[in-house]
Amino acid sequence: MGSPAYIDPTVRIFGDVRLGDDCSLWPYAVVRSERAHVSIGRCASVQDHAMVHIGWDDPTIIGDYCTIGHGAVVHGCIIEPACLIGIGATIMERCVIGRGSIIAGHSFLPPDSVIPPHSLVMGTPGRVVRRIDKLRTNVVDALLYRDNGRAYATGGHRIWENADMAKLGEEADAILAREAAGWNDRGIAQSHGK
Repeated sequence: MGSPAYIDPTVRIFGDVRLGDDCSLWPYAVVRSERAHVSIGRCASVQDHAMVHIGWDDPTIIGDYCTIGHGAVVHGCIIEPACLIGIGATIMERCVIGRGSIIAGHSFLPPDSVIPPHSLVMGTPGRVVRRIDKLRTNVVDALLYRDNGRAYATGGHRIWENADMAKLGEEADAILAREAAGWNDRGIAQSHGK
C-alpha cells in the first residue's frame, strides 16, 4: 500500500485493496474486493458515497490521476489514467475507459464497453458523443483533490480558497511530460496493470 493523502474515517475498505500514493477516499465511500483486487492509483480520488467493487473474476483498476465522482459505481472495470467519472455514473464489468476521458454524470456503461482514449461519454447506455482534450484538466482536478486530501488529513477544510491554479497547471504539465509516455498501449501505468 502506498501513502494515501486522506482516508475519511467513514470509508469502508474490505479485501485486497491497493492504494497508491496521494490517493484520497472521501466520506462514506466503499471499496470491496472479496475475490479479485482493487487498485486505486496515485493521486486518484474516490469521492463521497462512491462504490468500488470487483466483478467475479474482474479486478477494478483505477489509474493514476483519476476522479471517481460522488455516488458513482465502478464495478470490475479498468479506468485508465486521468479520467473523470461523473456524479452517479455506473461502469460495469470488463469495461475499459480510455485515458483522458470523461464519463458524464448518471451515464451507464454496460459490461464489456470499450471507450477510446479522450472520449466524452453520455447517456444510458453510455455512448461516445465526441473526442475531447481533457488530459491536462483531469490531472489538475486530481491534484486539487490530492491537496484537499492532505489538508483534510490535518484538519484543514478550506484549502481551495487559496488554490494556485497556475502552479497546479505547471505540475500537471510536468507529470504528463514525465509519465504519459510510460503508460502502455492500454493507458495503464505499468505499476497498476493487470
